[in-house]
Amino acid sequence: MLLADGQVESACALIDEPNKYGIVWTPTLIEDLINSTFSPASRFYQSHPEGPIITNRFQLNEQKDIEVIELEDGSGYLFDYDLPLNGEWSDLTAQFEFHKKPNGYAVVLHDLHVL
Repeated sequence: MLLADGQVESACALIDEPNKYGIVWTPTLIEDLINSTFSPASRFYQSHPEGPIITNRFQLNEQKDIEVIELEDGSGYLFDYDLPLNGEWSDLTAQFEFHKKPNGYAVVLHDLHVL
């Protein structure tokens, strides 16, 4: 929801740890990845000439299920979060992990990619 509201810095501040590859997701990294993933010929540029804009998934008529899966070693959970762009579902997916910690869970953005 924060990304859909243009609050990329606030969204990144909610990520507690780098992913297992050491990537620390920053607003610039997220914006660059989205802009480089979708070419100017894609339908997302055609509907918004400045490029793809993440949309609030709850404003769409069709909803997609979110399935939380326990990690095999029991150390936490993961889920894939589909992200709509420019008011329609896309193949952009944020993969999150929640690692168990003594006082709760650490939030990790494992990957952001197109499936």
